[in-house]
Amino acid sequence: MDYGYERYTTTWFFYTTIDVVYITLGVTENSLNKSIFLSHTHADKPFVRKLAADLEAHGIRYWLDEAEIRVGESLIEKIRQGLDGVDFVAAVLSPNSIGSPWVQRELDVAMNQEIAGRQTKVLPILYRQCELPGFLLGKFFADFTDEQNYPSALKRLVESIGVVFNKSVLDTSRTGSTLGEALDRAFIFNLPMLIKPFHRPFQYMGMSVKEVFDIVGGELNEAGNIVVESDECRMFLEREGNFVSYIDVDLKRTAPFNQNQNFDPEPMLGALSINPSELDLVRSQTHCHTYYDHKKKLKVTVMCLYDGGPITVAFSSKYYGM
Repeated sequence: MDYGYERYTTTWFFYTTIDVVYITLGVTENSLNKSIFLSHTHADKPFVRKLAADLEAHGIRYWLDEAEIRVGESLIEKIRQGLDGVDFVAAVLSPNSIGSPWVQRELDVAMNQEIAGRQTKVLPILYRQCELPGFLLGKFFADFTDEQNYPSALKRLVESIGVVFNKSVLDTSRTGSTLGEALDRAFIFNLPMLIKPFHRPFQYMGMSVKEVFDIVGGELNEAGNIVVESDECRMFLEREGNFVSYIDVDLKRTAPFNQNQNFDPEPMLGALSINPSELDLVRSQTHCHTYYDHKKKLKVTVMCLYDGGPITVAFSSKYYGM
């Protein structure tokens, strides 16, 4: 079973001068924080603002560049500070930008850093058709020239930086029930609204085993995992090292259930006080429905593991996005 734990760090952000955006992306503890300097000309700013808003919707916070530089501060110094502290330098390319002295200077600095063996990488973003500078030929680029292909270009850009793409960001239609609607359907399914410690069990992810055990009680098995059981459900909290890495909750009232039976997963989420509209449904099979919680960086699975068993709701972060 593909479950595990990978703690995520805080996301930080920064915007530099007019014509430049600097964004830092949230990453796992197993890698360094990644950052991208988005170099563009003022004429392309409407596109850059839209791109920034879509990145923000993926959990990336930012400041608009117009508000970042104070009167009297050195424009060149701020730009250089931004370039020196990032992993990626992305150039928004258009007929306007390739003729911009500012963009050319920023890319010259970035390319020199890349040639010198620094980790900084130059990433072209093609906004309008233009002749690519020779030193960018052969590099990966995200092609935003066709507005109809904006979603696929955004997906390629987001994933190339190491962030899981959230397709619901670009979908203005509602794709899931509200928590209230899910609770109503849970009652129809004869499922109660579960209370502590089964209420919103994802809250225990990443906490120390001792801390969780003090909160939820239950028993520790031979492997040091926590098992909590009531008349309504059984919760299993798996450890990795000293921390809780995976959680699943068996909803006893749903048994016996078989893997060839279709079922609606939202009442089970509602019983655990989880709002389906905050999740992104990525896969749906007869016996298993998989969601991503992009805000919490979690994979949420509602499934029947075996014939005659209950329906289980599981939470993991290691395989979020996979």
